[in-house]
Amino acid sequence: MMGRVQKRRARKPGRDIPLEPEPYPFPWIFRPSNYSDLYLMSCVPESQVQHDIISLLKTYRIDAVPIDAGGRRSRGVMMGAAKAAGISIGKLANFKTGRAIPSGFADLEATLAPSGRSLYIEVKAPAWCDQGKRFLRTAGAASPEQLDFLHEKHKRGAVVLVAWSANDVVEFLGPLLVENRKALG
Repeated sequence: MMGRVQKRRARKPGRDIPLEPEPYPFPWIFRPSNYSDLYLMSCVPESQVQHDIISLLKTYRIDAVPIDAGGRRSRGVMMGAAKAAGISIGKLANFKTGRAIPSGFADLEATLAPSGRSLYIEVKAPAWCDQGKRFLRTAGAASPEQLDFLHEKHKRGAVVLVAWSANDVVEFLGPLLVENRKALG
């Protein structure tokens, strides 16, 4: 299944207004108006967003597991070891982990108690702006493969979202966070 194409949105200062129904029934579009200027000026990288989300989920006793679907961490470790050993790393630069993890697999996977529903979170870096509110970098966006993966999991009953902050997770999961903590004591 090919990725869905985002429809153009009318813009008002500081907010996006949908002209038609969203093509996905879960958060997937970065909306700058949902974030404080301070957060956007903090230039938060994706790795920090993921760390913050994992910390939040641990607070609610959710067993989040980070998934290295692209093998970036594995490649980095291998390339560092090869370079330290004096081995040419040119041929390793395009090494992939194989097909064990499906294309588009989410960054975080967990199970919610007491329902046993799966949770998949695709983590992205928020937009970065300067003190004059000029954007220095656009927000990360989920690829068509990532959106297709999340949509297929959603159709099977999983809770899914794209998150640019830990607060996105709190806002979307809300009572499910508290329910999970209560269920696990």
